[in-house]
Amino acid sequence: MLNLLQKYRHRALSRPSSKQEYVRYLLALPEHAWIAAHPGVQRCFDELFTRVPLALVADLLRHPFCFVPAADFKEKGAARFHMKNTIVVFPEFEQLLRKGEGAGVAFLAHEMAMVLYELENAADKDPLMAEVEADKFVCDLGLAEELEQLLLAQDESDGKRLRLTYLTLNAFGIDN
Repeated sequence: MLNLLQKYRHRALSRPSSKQEYVRYLLALPEHAWIAAHPGVQRCFDELFTRVPLALVADLLRHPFCFVPAADFKEKGAARFHMKNTIVVFPEFEQLLRKGEGAGVAFLAHEMAMVLYELENAADKDPLMAEVEADKFVCDLGLAEELEQLLLAQDESDGKRLRLTYLTLNAFGIDN
């Protein structure tokens, strides 16, 4: 299993910079104006970026990357975002983010990991196992309880049960 956090924790940057500079740039993109407009959403993003390594934040800037509310995506059209790795934030997750709680941070981390795995050419991977690996990334960031809360709020499914099983293994540090 690819360990995203370890990969980025030890990667050297080609030029020195601060994480705050990268995050400021990323959040200043026009697509991200909605983030600053909602204090809870801003809190979730701030918490996420305090947890991820600088090299990962820098890598996000090498690939056009944005979080867009579903209403904006629909209104402006998918074609506007065709050159970006776009995470569409559906209304139920936007409400979660507006609360500014840990489950929102876990959601953001999971979605970020899914995009990163896709960039790693993991497209041939089973979709459910890609979800499990993204969950591992969330656990590595110290958000296992928050991810569990997020998963428990979802509808029952075999995928949810499998993800919760792997989450338990990851939370207890059991090698899977």
